[in-house]
Amino acid sequence: MALEPVDETGAPATGEESPAWIDVYYSDAPVPVGTPLGADPWIRIMKVEADSLTIWPVHQRFGDPDYGQPIFHSIRELIIPRPFIEFEDYPETQEALEEILDGLPTGFYRDWRYGLGVKWEYRSILTTIENIPGVDTVYFSVTPGAPDEDYIEHSFYILRMSTFQTLRKRLAAIGSRHQRAARREKRVTCHNILLNGADPESFPKERLALPEGALAEIAAASDSVKLTKGDQRAVVQMVQEHAETLAKDEPAGLLRLKESIELVTLARLIERCTELLQPSTTETKWQKLLSENPFILSLAFHYPVIRIGDVPYVGGKSHEGAGGSYSDFLMAAVATNNLALVELKGPGTSLLGKSYRGIYPPSTDLSGAVAQVVAQRAELQLNFMSSVGRQLDRQGYRPHSIACVVIAGLKPTNEEQSLGFEQYRHTLQGVHVVTFDELIDKLKALHNLLAGGQPTSTTVSDEPPESPQVP
Repeated sequence: MALEPVDETGAPATGEESPAWIDVYYSDAPVPVGTPLGADPWIRIMKVEADSLTIWPVHQRFGDPDYGQPIFHSIRELIIPRPFIEFEDYPETQEALEEILDGLPTGFYRDWRYGLGVKWEYRSILTTIENIPGVDTVYFSVTPGAPDEDYIEHSFYILRMSTFQTLRKRLAAIGSRHQRAARREKRVTCHNILLNGADPESFPKERLALPEGALAEIAAASDSVKLTKGDQRAVVQMVQEHAETLAKDEPAGLLRLKESIELVTLARLIERCTELLQPSTTETKWQKLLSENPFILSLAFHYPVIRIGDVPYVGGKSHEGAGGSYSDFLMAAVATNNLALVELKGPGTSLLGKSYRGIYPPSTDLSGAVAQVVAQRAELQLNFMSSVGRQLDRQGYRPHSIACVVIAGLKPTNEEQSLGFEQYRHTLQGVHVVTFDELIDKLKALHNLLAGGQPTSTTVSDEPPESPQVP
């Protein structure tokens, strides 16, 4: 190692001239006698100025293929200002320089023989900063009155020393935790294969335990953590397995979790329903969705109901077993067990026919659906005490006054059509007609209520697709 005083022009200082700074050179290879500083094999690794210390981190092992080259891709300089370095006079000897280096903050190398700069275990701090185009210098700031946040200025990243030390401690904790976890995993793996494998009764199989606080740390950084499908299933399973303990120790938190899950699930369900509002969507897709989420069907009723079955047989077969009527869903009132039938048509179903002297009558599809569900009701009532309803009767369900619901189409888009639709459906006796977008409106109202009056949070437009054109 060699020290070279330098004047303000960058030339070597001579005689009694006070230096502007001190350049520090290093070589891990033999240096021929008389080789001037700055010439091969000398490598400049540091500059000592009155108010700061500049370090050029390079590979310092002679056998390394990158010997003498910068350690980092684009970060070439690290500047450490006072008060993180302390000295009265410029160093003139190796011992004086080492005394300055001994005072460097924690997290920096202090032995010039093995390289200078940020320690290898904290290199991710600098490699992260390298992602910023045009930045080649990190300045460790402590200037009074400087901005409270780290910032970029030209080619400099101004990094507060407090930020660096906070990151250093966190990275050290992460490294220690992973080392402990690795040691535990190695021990458990050896135990289960060597001991449990040879004598299971004397050496029961051990299970790995999460490091203390690991989940809390992951949760604190949840915005930056991406869960795989397997992780997601594991999280759900963990909550299920610890539900009783959570209910006892964290009842308020478990309740908030339940509410959050309900809101997110409901919002996603609204998205799925809205995606299926296209007129081309088949009845089969809606049948599957409503079968998986039967509570949506309950929104079509004015009282609490439960689903009993899908595509129920209601009667009508001949003595040869041919024919027969089937509905789409069989429901029952919770309070009275009174049965109800739901007939499903697609969202593309036309609800109204051609205008007749300014009046829009029901379409053939709608009136046909109403007639179909009324016929199904008659078949079920007629055959209830036979094989069709025998099992339902044993379960306590009754055909007192079987309610009928038709879910079809989308709301009319203008005043005249709305008038015709409302007049028709309100003249029906025992048959309630509801549109698919009306069901979604009820879902949104429920979400709004659960969210405390906040608008429904969905990523789809609240505007429904255009209703089918009335011929």
